[in-house]
Amino acid sequence: MAETSELALWRYSVIAPLLHRPLDMSLSRMAQELAAQVKLGPDTAPVVVSPETLLRWFRDYQTSGLAALERQPRQDRGKPRALDAQTMAILLDLAGDHPRWTVQAIRREAEKLRGKAIPLKPVYRFLKDRRSKPSTTGSGDDEPRHRPIGVPQVLWLADTWHGPEVIGAHRLKRKSYLIAILDDASRAVMGGQFFLRDDVASLLVVFRQAILARGLPHRMIVDNGSNYRSRVFRTACATLDVHLIHAPKEDPTWKARLERFFLTVRMQMDPKLPPHPTLADVNTAWARFLAEYHAAEHSGLSCALGERTAPLGYYLAHLPPNVRYVSNELSLDELLLIEETRRVNADSTIRVGGRLFEVRAGLAGERVRVRFNPAELGKVRYRSLKALDASFQEAFPVQ
Repeated sequence: MAETSELALWRYSVIAPLLHRPLDMSLSRMAQELAAQVKLGPDTAPVVVSPETLLRWFRDYQTSGLAALERQPRQDRGKPRALDAQTMAILLDLAGDHPRWTVQAIRREAEKLRGKAIPLKPVYRFLKDRRSKPSTTGSGDDEPRHRPIGVPQVLWLADTWHGPEVIGAHRLKRKSYLIAILDDASRAVMGGQFFLRDDVASLLVVFRQAILARGLPHRMIVDNGSNYRSRVFRTACATLDVHLIHAPKEDPTWKARLERFFLTVRMQMDPKLPPHPTLADVNTAWARFLAEYHAAEHSGLSCALGERTAPLGYYLAHLPPNVRYVSNELSLDELLLIEETRRVNADSTIRVGGRLFEVRAGLAGERVRVRFNPAELGKVRYRSLKALDASFQEAFPVQ
């Protein structure tokens, strides 16, 4: 599988709402609404994308997939020019329609509308004292809004909770981590498990469990941790047509329902653990808690619906008929592969996932690239880094 660039993944995240737009909203209207939003580009700088560009990326993706979103060769736009009457009128219109936009964002949008480069300093001087400042007294847009319950399988929430300490190897205490995926509408858990590490390998195990058991969601809001921003996870979501959204660090309300669920885990599951649990003890208690949680009445759902409602009951009763499921599990295994670098031991072995695997003789002391599925650690493939064109070979587990 060809490596997907950061730019292509970012462009997919921008057009993903178009792929999962409501049935009653036209494509052009959705593109105009998205174009009015200032986005953070691959380099975290504010970016404004025109509706025409969004629609072009959308058509390219539908035709050729992620490869069509890669950077294409283009000509230079030329030298900046002074502001003319039409450019100044556009700048004033943009500043009035979008009072919260930065000057850089207004300039970028004006450049797209005019089709030519606009120097930044003249724009600063022109807009100074000509644009109204955003109100600081509070408006309806700033007030917290309570979202309706919604439809299951449309939006998932994923995050990591720092769990209780467990007894590991050599009777040493280790911190445990719960990686959980919650359906936003029903509050039902799509997948979850406790691990000793909060890394991408652990995340892929839970993600694989969730999509095989429940199907694919339209959107997924995740944390900003390194595992949630890893290339393999973002590529998997883009390939599976799942719109991945990273919650803003300064706004914890994006995953409020999942944070409330973690509080329930702390209050209801933690007190039932033995004094010095192992990781297996914690996951056993987690399975029991999950069965009780799914069958018990959920106060938020019950208050909203006016009747006793359990998370799993709501999920099954309101599950839409057009849920997308993974058609080929073998293709999924290839998609969720992790690649890491290992140094070969003197006895021609490498360690992956706490297990030893034997590689061919003559590689002792060298570094090799290993590829493995964290959900199936019995199969590991490797290739030498010295031979760049070498194909991956199978490593054999040491008995």
